[in-house]
Amino acid sequence: MSTPVYRGPALLLADGLEIPVQADLTGNVPELGLPGWTGVLESGDTRFSAGSVRNGRLRLPGGWEGGFAVMRRMLGVSTVWVRGNDVEASPADWPAS
Repeated sequence: MSTPVYRGPALLLADGLEIPVQADLTGNVPELGLPGWTGVLESGDTRFSAGSVRNGRLRLPGGWEGGFAVMRRMLGVSTVWVRGNDVEASPADWPAS
């Protein structure tokens, strides 16, 4: 299987917030083990750049949704690096970007 990639709009869901973001994600779908993904999320929303989001869920167009944790951030900057895995949310099911 080829490596799943998604680049496009997404909705970050965390602590009752819904924040529109642009996602650049790369998935990993091993034959054995838990599928996962890493990537970069960007948003001009100040709730995002304030550093309060540490984990949550990411919803892509078409309804795919998976959990993530923030791996790296720079406070005041609109970009965070994330890692996700979810037993029920494989990157193999991402929509075409």
